Amino acid sequence: MELTAQYVKEYARSLGADLVGIGDVKRYDGCPACQDPRYILPTAKCVIGVGFRIPRGIMKTIKTQPYAYTALGVKALDEEMSTVFLLKFARLIENAGYEACIQRTCPNLLSPEKQGTNPEVKNSVHLQSISVDGVRPAPDVLIDFDKSAEICGMARLGLKGNALTPEFGPYQRFVFIVTNAPLETDEPLKEELCDHCGKCISACPGKAISEKGLDSWQCSVYYRGAAKENVWKEKPADFEKILSGEKRFDEKSAKEAHALLDLLPPTHYGYVPCLCEMACHEACYQHLMEKKEAQQYE
Repeated sequence: MELTAQYVKEYARSLGADLVGIGDVKRYDGCPACQDPRYILPTAKCVIGVGFRIPRGIMKTIKTQPYAYTALGVKALDEEMSTVFLLKFARLIENAGYEACIQRTCPNLLSPEKQGTNPEVKNSVHLQSISVDGVRPAPDVLIDFDKSAEICGMARLGLKGNALTPEFGPYQRFVFIVTNAPLETDEPLKEELCDHCGKCISACPGKAISEKGLDSWQCSVYYRGAAKENVWKEKPADFEKILSGEKRFDEKSAKEAHALLDLLPPTHYGYVPCLCEMACHEACYQHLMEKKEAQQYE
C-alpha cells in the first residue's frame, strides 16, 4: 500500500481527528535539542500533527463545573481519546513499512523551555537526567506541541505562546507522530491569527499576560483561583492585592500560595481544577470568531 499524505489525513479524520497537518522536520532547525524530533527518530522526514477540538459546551459550563475543563477538555482528550487514536494511527504507518514515534502530552513531563500553567512540574525527575555523552540532549526529548502545530500548518502562535487555529481558536489539544514516511508536507499558515488586541491581557484576573507573553508562575496561582476569596484555606498578609491581581508571584511565593489554594481537591489523575474560568482563552476565542465573521462580509 502506498502511504500518501491525502490518505493519512483521511484516515486520521475517520478516527476522530478535527485537524490534521504534516510538517517538514527541517522546520525544527534551530530549536532546542530537547525539542527536536530528529533526536527521537534520526531518520525522521516529517511530523504528522493532529488536533482534537475542545467542545464549546465544556467552556460554557466551566464557571459552575470547574473540573469539566481538566477532566473532559484536557485529560479525556490528551490521555484517553488520543491514546487509542495514536495506537491505531501508528499501526497504519508501520504496516506500510515506516516508523511511527508517538508524541502525546504528559502532565508530569515538561521541558525547561515550556512551563505553561504548571511550572511546578519542572521539578519532575526526568529533568534531573543527564546526557549520555554531553552532546546529545538528556532524556526525555519532548517536542514543543504549540510550535509543532504551527510547523504542521494547523496553527499560529498567540501572544501567550499558545497555538491558535482558524477553526477553534485556543480550544483544541494536539498529538503528533514523528515518522520517516516520505509524505508531502503542508506549508505553515501565512495569516497571523493573533493581532495583539489585548483582550486576553484584560481578561486575566491575575495580570499574568503582557505584551511580553505569559508569566507562568503568576498564571499558575490564578489558575487555582487566587482571585476568588472563598477558595483560600487562610488569608495571606497581602490578600487584597492578591484578589485584585496586583500581587506579583515568583517561584517561591507561588508555591506557597499553591499550598493555600487546595480547598477543592485535585482529581485522582492529578490535574488541578481550573478556577480562573480560562477567561483569557474565552476572550481570545470570542475575538477571533467575531473577526472571522466580519471577514466573511468584507
